[in-house]
Amino acid sequence: MKSQLSVLMLPWLAHGHANRYFELAKRLTQELSNLSVHFCSTPVILNSLRNDAHQDSTRISLVEFHLAEQAELPSNLHTTKHLPPHLLPTLIQAFAESEQTLVHLLDTLKPDLIIFDAFQPWAAKLARQRNIPTAVYVGCTVAMSLAAHDYFEPSKEFPFTAIKLTQENRRQRTSPAEDQQHYQNFLEQVALCWQLSDFVISRSFCEIESKYINYFSTLIGKEVFPTGPLIPDVRISTSTVISQDADKVMHWLEQRERRSVVFVSFGGECFMPYKEMEQLAHGLELSGTSFIWVARFPENAKMDEANYTSAKALLHGLADRVGPQKGLVVTSWAPQRQILLHGNLGCFLTHCGWSSVIEGMEAGVPMLALPMDWDQPVNAKLIVELGIGIEIPQHGLGNFKGEDVAACIKQILQSEQGEKVRRNAEDLAGVIRNRQDDDIRILADKIVGVVKER
Repeated sequence: MKSQLSVLMLPWLAHGHANRYFELAKRLTQELSNLSVHFCSTPVILNSLRNDAHQDSTRISLVEFHLAEQAELPSNLHTTKHLPPHLLPTLIQAFAESEQTLVHLLDTLKPDLIIFDAFQPWAAKLARQRNIPTAVYVGCTVAMSLAAHDYFEPSKEFPFTAIKLTQENRRQRTSPAEDQQHYQNFLEQVALCWQLSDFVISRSFCEIESKYINYFSTLIGKEVFPTGPLIPDVRISTSTVISQDADKVMHWLEQRERRSVVFVSFGGECFMPYKEMEQLAHGLELSGTSFIWVARFPENAKMDEANYTSAKALLHGLADRVGPQKGLVVTSWAPQRQILLHGNLGCFLTHCGWSSVIEGMEAGVPMLALPMDWDQPVNAKLIVELGIGIEIPQHGLGNFKGEDVAACIKQILQSEQGEKVRRNAEDLAGVIRNRQDDDIRILADKIVGVVKER
């Protein structure tokens, strides 16, 4: 058994994925004094992590993973953040075609284990050729358990009725037949990742997903190790611009009444089409409540200049109509964790990205679910099942009405049901704060055991 262990981490090229991988790297190096982590990603993603990497551990090294340069995919778009949606297939393809880069890293770094993402079976194949054990690291287990069910048991009903999805829970891109084929291709990719891995890691915990973790493990025939919530510490950024943005938002929030503000955020990588923004703006205005809306746009807005210009005008018009005391529209950066933990926040209107859901749970704030794509509809159903939020009605993803947005805001802020949701959310936050954090120790023992065995 080697006295020193090294792990190579290769997350998908999304900041949300990179952040949870990086948090796992921090916890594992804290747990195992002989462990070092090679954290591999594109330079544009690594640049956002360098400050934390310097502060947290000398045993986490940031390793640049370069994609081939393309005219339509410059290096600043080697991430899903600010990526125009039509370029996502190009990014996926560019990453998959970077096998030789990974070959070089494996042969140079000689890691004892690779932790890779659920869309990259090519990484697991290369590791297996070199007899290097692998673990696939996923986010929400309920979404993975549904995907595994659809792959292994397609003719049967999913056994957990609270997570039932219909066509209205999916975003139609092309024809139903083509959408189904795309979903089948996705299932084959992730199933191959499960099959090639020695075990699975999940950013979850048994208090919220025990039955889904067990079902997922049974379907894929692999052990699934939850990590716990893995929520990073709230730190004041060293960036002057970001600190100023945060101060502005927090000062505005301080002036509002207790539990009165709706925080609207759809993460850094989900971009709402103009027609949906129009309905959301109508709903916020109609509700009469105070709100912070963090609205983001793709970096290359030239793909749809008319909608981009209209969306900007829509936001300015909304802010002008409700006035600076009622609404704050943010188009840059906002300190989400600090906002969620503030006592003046009434609810969190979220797209249900898994990181946002976990942060909402930890803050004990009621959630309004408005899923947009991918695993988000499943995450929304879990929020409702746990009794910590309600879902805004949609008739097919993206097809919602401002009147329903306003009604749900009033329901969660002003009704008896809303009070019950708040109590449930606060109770779950207490569970998260007081839980015994044994997950990382158990995972660390598994890593040592697998490496020793191999």
